[in-house]
Amino acid sequence: MSDRDRGGRGRFEPPLPKPYEFVPFARRIERGAPAGHQRVSHLNGTLHGQIIARSPLHVASGLLEQTGNRRYPMVKAHFRTNGTPVIPATSLKGCIRSILEAISPSVPAVTRAPSLPRELEASHRPDHLDVAQRIFGALGYQGQVRFSDAVLESGQMEIVETPALFRPRPGATGAYEDRGQLRGRKFYMHGKPAQGDLPLEACTEGSTFSFQIDFENLTPGELGLLLTALGLGEPRLWPKLGGGKPVCLGTVEVINARLELEDATQRYADFDVPPARAVEMPPYFEAMRAERLILNDQLRQLAATLRWPRDERECPDRSY
Repeated sequence: MSDRDRGGRGRFEPPLPKPYEFVPFARRIERGAPAGHQRVSHLNGTLHGQIIARSPLHVASGLLEQTGNRRYPMVKAHFRTNGTPVIPATSLKGCIRSILEAISPSVPAVTRAPSLPRELEASHRPDHLDVAQRIFGALGYQGQVRFSDAVLESGQMEIVETPALFRPRPGATGAYEDRGQLRGRKFYMHGKPAQGDLPLEACTEGSTFSFQIDFENLTPGELGLLLTALGLGEPRLWPKLGGGKPVCLGTVEVINARLELEDATQRYADFDVPPARAVEMPPYFEAMRAERLILNDQLRQLAATLRWPRDERECPDRSY
């Protein structure tokens, strides 16, 4: 038993409430052929934006770093590119994909669940993909979005003292199953970060990052679904990424988003390609619903889980 599970006099303390909730799986998965890359038939363009950290943000580099701090001479380092702290494109893309899968008729792309229903298994046929696979890619299909690294623009690095986290316990079926069936996808809630003795290098709350997403051949509804997963639709949600999610690190918000479309055929037809044109987002949210790409119940549940701020909620500093 960990000392963190005992009271001040060595008495056992019961586990804290779970810091996560489940979003049910889609009852039916809609699959079809993607638009492909060989012809231009839908929307092409770029989403420019910023990410602001609403709680300290740590994306591990896998390295330890010397700090010169007498209390914590070594810390787990934040990910950097050419010496600049970034949110790697893979981390950002994975975070947004998991949200998009949860709010659309899609299957979990990455899972080790042994009891996943057969209808929720990922398709490996490039002509038979769910909407998340069509947008983000699948085995044998490249996908239609490209995320850049999110590069730190403003903010400082700090040492954050967090509780040590326990390893995942996939055998604890009571928390993950209901009468033998998986409860759904797990998402951690936001709240006040917990304090502990594990030092992490993190970007301070309020740090901002710049990023962009290039997309090609997305239908209007697929573009609206992507924007919703980024937290730009209604109801709003605040993604959570990086390490320390159970102790409330990694709360982020996409701000200052600017959507631009371009005529891809003019790249090949004209010498002077006109600049991309800025467009408003609401029509794409309407198209998302018209194309039946959004699961409204799941969206409402996930928005309730990922709502922010939640200053009234204390994140667990011991077992739960």
